Amino acid sequence: MNKLYNVATWFWHKFFHAPISLTKAYDNNVKNAQITMVFLHGISANSDTWKRTFAHLSKEKDLTTVRIVALDLLGFGKSLKADWLKYNEAEYSKALDVALRRLKMKGKRILVGHSMGSLIAANYAINFENRIELDRLILVSPPVLMADELAKLPDKAYAKSYSALHRIAVTVPAAETIAKLVQRFSSFRSEYVKTAAFERSMENIILNRKNYQTFTNLRIPTVIIHGHFDPLVMGSNLRRAAKRNPRYIKYVSVIGQHDLSVGKRAKILLEIRKMLKEERKHETI
Repeated sequence: MNKLYNVATWFWHKFFHAPISLTKAYDNNVKNAQITMVFLHGISANSDTWKRTFAHLSKEKDLTTVRIVALDLLGFGKSLKADWLKYNEAEYSKALDVALRRLKMKGKRILVGHSMGSLIAANYAINFENRIELDRLILVSPPVLMADELAKLPDKAYAKSYSALHRIAVTVPAAETIAKLVQRFSSFRSEYVKTAAFERSMENIILNRKNYQTFTNLRIPTVIIHGHFDPLVMGSNLRRAAKRNPRYIKYVSVIGQHDLSVGKRAKILLEIRKMLKEERKHETI
């Protein structure tokens, strides 16, 4: 069945040129929105990553003019899953571009990413800047590694605990049990660990040597939110990128680990309110 699905989807997109898009998993359908926010989750996760964030935002009475949309990335959630996909920057950016255009966004446009979703958002902002005008990026826990760090990864605990998860899951029976345990207290979903999407996304997106350079080249106001105790993200690299690109990047550190903590949600809310205030001030002029 899986082989038949892969052949059918490949044929559909290859010969009928059907555009590959990210699937919209959530939309609060605000009409005439002053701000449209599009949220991207991380690796081995889906749009459920943002459930608590959306619940928190929905309680804020002054955010009734903010449209909130969550997209599932390729290979995860409700989006296309196919072994023939490369799950690289080009595929993610093109699929994101199709999805954003279909949204017909109004008002200011904010792209919010968590973990790998942050890397995809930043890459899109650099390489598709003339396609859709974005007003701000909010990047939560982006795992940016320097080239020299990537060269040493095989000898580091970081690689053993992160980039080798796919290989371990395939060869070690107990790994799936461990993954299920981890998902109880994080956005991580165990069902994706053995997939091609996980393996190739890890290699092509998270371990991409160009990530740091992408951040230093950003030309959109960007807020990076980092957790003090995040074992998967090196805060020193994020601070370095912010210093290299101070005009566009603001680095913020809060109490928390890799997932979306109360502090991170509060910072996201703060940025929304800043933009709303700016927009309403502009309307009164």
